[in-house]
Amino acid sequence: MKWKAAMQGVKRALATARQEVQATHSDGTVKAQKHLFASRSRMLIAGATTLVVFGGCAGAVSMHALHTQSWLQVYRGGQYVGLVPDNADVVSGMQRIADGYNIAFQTVPVRTDEAPTYSWQKVASFPTQAAVIQVNGKPLVYTTSKSSAQTVLQNVKAALAPKVKGATQETSEFADRVSIAEVSVGIEQILQATDATRLLLHPSTTHIAGRAASPVASLLKAQHSISTQSAASPLLTVRSEATVTKSVSVPYHVTYVNDNTLATGDEKVVTHGQPGQAKEQVRETFENGVLKQAKVVSRTTVQQPVTEVVHRGTNSGVASGNWVLPTDGTTITSPFGYRSFGGGEFHPGIDIGVPMGTPIYATNNGTVLSAGWNSGGYGNWVEIDNGNGITTVFGHMSRVVAHSGQTVSKGEVIGYSGESGHATGPHLHYEVRVNGTPVDPMKYT
Repeated sequence: MKWKAAMQGVKRALATARQEVQATHSDGTVKAQKHLFASRSRMLIAGATTLVVFGGCAGAVSMHALHTQSWLQVYRGGQYVGLVPDNADVVSGMQRIADGYNIAFQTVPVRTDEAPTYSWQKVASFPTQAAVIQVNGKPLVYTTSKSSAQTVLQNVKAALAPKVKGATQETSEFADRVSIAEVSVGIEQILQATDATRLLLHPSTTHIAGRAASPVASLLKAQHSISTQSAASPLLTVRSEATVTKSVSVPYHVTYVNDNTLATGDEKVVTHGQPGQAKEQVRETFENGVLKQAKVVSRTTVQQPVTEVVHRGTNSGVASGNWVLPTDGTTITSPFGYRSFGGGEFHPGIDIGVPMGTPIYATNNGTVLSAGWNSGGYGNWVEIDNGNGITTVFGHMSRVVAHSGQTVSKGEVIGYSGESGHATGPHLHYEVRVNGTPVDPMKYT
């Protein structure tokens, strides 16, 4: 800013023109001090309001002070406060502050020399006892008293702490080192507790209701390094922890069992899985109400999950291992080969006498080639391809339950005995063919 450059020029000129001196007044010696606060992206610059109020005339006043010894002694409530330049702009600025805060002050002209480092701006801002809220030793905001500052911090902590339903333990602390100290600052920098709370929670606020125009907007404008995003975030960080109990689902495991009764690639759920239930104690960590971490500290199983059992088919439709009997009966009423009766015709299978409706089983793994009615004398039949050139035939059934294209497993029911087709009574005709030629079925039972 132009006035800052002017002030620097004045200081350099005064430094070379004269030595630093101290002026003695009626109530003692005034020691010049200069106190600068480092600006940070999340901190308000202490004293910025005063610089804003008097910044526009600082350059002109400094040049005036270089060439004159005219000063004004400032009294407030009968107490001497300090010196300000005898300048109309300075007095006008002080009068605006005084009118806004109902301050009565008097000035007495005096001619004296002051060191170039003398901070008359502090005097012009009407220094008042207050409390400062500091973060890691840096001033953040000023309020009327220590109790007011404590109220501000309590309000901020309550606003930024999460409301965790069902929490059994809750703690909230500031993430940084926050402290309160008594200070003397310009009266315009001091905020009421409500305004200070609002400023810390919503630093982008440009209007704070109070006894006079709020310095908040000026303070924020003075912080050119504050981005829009950071200005919208609270100026304090509250770290909270809460312990909550949660009901969680426990996933079930799936066990696969090979099943030769199922075709390869087929699966069958034998036992349906069911998730279990558990109670978890979870420690949740928040920053300004936003969940940052959740850690399970304990877990109790309420209900065990039920494992799902799935049978996975391994039957590729090819016979393997031992063969089984095609039915429950063992009485052979007509063997394989040429018969000694009825003209000595060739019998391509064996007949097993069983009652009507006796279950008929596939004698080995295979794929059903045909199932249903056969007009060649077999009646209701099932023809199965058992692989490796082997075919099995089951005839004269009363009812067929297998279907064409079905993969059947050894011992699986494919129908029920009867006397359909060319038959003289209920029985099963069982036939085995190798590469299309009938062979003795007794080797395949």
